[in-house]
Amino acid sequence: MSVDLGVRLLTLRCDALAEASTTTITDLVDYFEADLIYIIEEKLDMRIVSTVERTASCSVVYTRSSAVHTETVDGVTVSIVSSLDFIGGASTASGREIPEDVNYVICDEIQTSADSVTLDVSLDGLDHLARFQNRTDREVTFLTGAMEASYDFVWKADVDDESVRLPIRGLAPTRRQGAPELACISLDSGGRIAVSTTPADKFGLQSLSGVGKGTAPKLARNGYETRDDVAAATEQELREVQGIGESKAQSIRQSAHALSEGCVIRLTDETVPAAEYSPLFIDIETDGLNPSIIWLIGVYDPETDEYVDFIDTEPSRENPGKATREFVAWLASKYDRTSLIAWNGHNFDFKHLSRFIRGHAPEYADYWSNSVFEYDLFDWAVRKDNAILPGRTNRVEDVAEALGHGRDSAAAAVDGKSLAKTIQRLLVSPERARDLDWEAARAYCEADVRELAAVYESIAEATPGHKRASVPADENTTQTGLMDF
Repeated sequence: MSVDLGVRLLTLRCDALAEASTTTITDLVDYFEADLIYIIEEKLDMRIVSTVERTASCSVVYTRSSAVHTETVDGVTVSIVSSLDFIGGASTASGREIPEDVNYVICDEIQTSADSVTLDVSLDGLDHLARFQNRTDREVTFLTGAMEASYDFVWKADVDDESVRLPIRGLAPTRRQGAPELACISLDSGGRIAVSTTPADKFGLQSLSGVGKGTAPKLARNGYETRDDVAAATEQELREVQGIGESKAQSIRQSAHALSEGCVIRLTDETVPAAEYSPLFIDIETDGLNPSIIWLIGVYDPETDEYVDFIDTEPSRENPGKATREFVAWLASKYDRTSLIAWNGHNFDFKHLSRFIRGHAPEYADYWSNSVFEYDLFDWAVRKDNAILPGRTNRVEDVAEALGHGRDSAAAAVDGKSLAKTIQRLLVSPERARDLDWEAARAYCEADVRELAAVYESIAEATPGHKRASVPADENTTQTGLMDF
């Protein structure tokens, strides 16, 4: 998963790895290929820290190891600080200073507090951060393991009659149903941050379909300690493990092949969607999962290898359909009939595009209903059990990565959730347009659809009972996403 983008920071909290074996932790560390691993102070368990340190080839840092620890990778400087005092200037002993050229500061004492009576939210350490920001020549982003990786907010404070911005981002695993999701965060020198999360139970043997907390140790006790061990076994051998029957043995072995070899395994001879018309691949960017605006629509035509997008760089709630109108007008003028392919499109892209066309471009509603055919590749492959995909999750970026389609630095500089939150802020305060790098957003959306097309091609070229080999790493298409599937 390596990306040439400053620092790849993997953040771990020990309670998320409490039941992980050494083999599982090794798989986790290898998968993320981080430049730096930060162990969050909360729930610190030195046994797990020791295992991570023995496994990792990069620096492993936690706040108890040093008052201030600084790492620089590809021109990006990150300081890990044990106390707010070292940020605000109360402690400046030798060896405890944060360098002047720092880009990111990590401190787990940074957290929000809510007044139970007034419900007002405050930021612990606001004065410390503001004093530090005020005396630096560049805008520093502050990171904290006290809040989840989904936290993204820009606080403001006044210092000596000057207003300073304090971008705060969380690092802790996000809470979901099932296992917590570990965060790997890409940091560049311009302050752009992309967050990628993966469930903690998608490593080691539990990454295999049908293998949970109960089955994984049974496999290990029978000599199957890695996915490669499972892939090399016959179904009959797997059925000798207690609790694994014929169907489960087949599923586990197929999953092991898909992950170990980076390939798609077709389970049926069902025709891949969009055979009737040449497909176009599409992705939309919004202000959230229940959008009030669609501000960017990207379309990729594999026949011509052309990408086109429709972007609203002045998004507003008064005119939320600008990009939609431009997109559907272009589509109708260029294609009498067409097939659109999206990932989870029935639940998101097509659902909201249809709503926006009815509301903001009603003159094209009949065209959309009668001449545009919608296909959901995720629904076909995963929900309808037509294929086993090689990603640790079924998010399209994970599947494409496993197939050999790595993201370039421009596309990896942002992520969908961060883009959505930035648009939410812009809708409230249009002057904050500088918070968003529009060209990076466009590169991100183009990466989405090109990578979706690559996944489609791999699925289409796989045949039932045969594996579609992963493409060479130099065949470059890219993607990352807003949605979690």
